[in-house]
Amino acid sequence: MGSSSAPKIAAWSTQDSDQRRRLIEQLYAEDAEFYAEPGDDPVQRRGRTEIMDNITQVKRRVTQGVGLTTESTGFAENHDLLRVSWKMTAPDGNVAMAGMNLLIRNSDGVVVRDYILIG
Repeated sequence: MGSSSAPKIAAWSTQDSDQRRRLIEQLYAEDAEFYAEPGDDPVQRRGRTEIMDNITQVKRRVTQGVGLTTESTGFAENHDLLRVSWKMTAPDGNVAMAGMNLLIRNSDGVVVRDYILIG
């Protein structure tokens, strides 16, 4: 698995908000866009602050609230496109959710678009 997937997973996994902010600043362009369609509730965020707020909200509601942990299950890249597969695992070891993110990078190698696909 490539090391480029590590900041993405760590941003979703860390409990430390300062660490999360540093990872987001490292990973995303200032005006990056984030898209998700979990069920009937589409999510669109623009900019590092909105992305940070979204990750924090999900962590509070989903991961911290029920003890889920996020880990990478695969990684691939092709030019400016990255695919990071992941799973959220419950304390008993059962997989509660799995998906992938498709990330598009700019010429500086930072993410400008992040599409999350669940399922």
